[in-house]
Amino acid sequence: MTISKVQKQPKTKTSPVGKSAVQKQPKAKTSPAAKSAAPKISASHDRIRERAFEIYESRGSEHGLDMQDWLHAEHQVLER
Repeated sequence: MTISKVQKQPKTKTSPVGKSAVQKQPKAKTSPAAKSAAPKISASHDRIRERAFEIYESRGSEHGLDMQDWLHAEHQVLER
């Protein structure tokens, strides 16, 4: 039994003849305020997830109301 390996084909560059050339946009710089907000958002997301699960368990672990639980938890966590 012989197993063949798939070889990667080299990418060929094609000229955009008749098409408008796509120009690369420079990357947007992230402000220091946005960088410091990222951990807060992540922490909030984790806390919302934990609270939504607590709500789910307090309802007797009934399936099908996950969005309702999430929104309720989000409201509780973000209002603090």
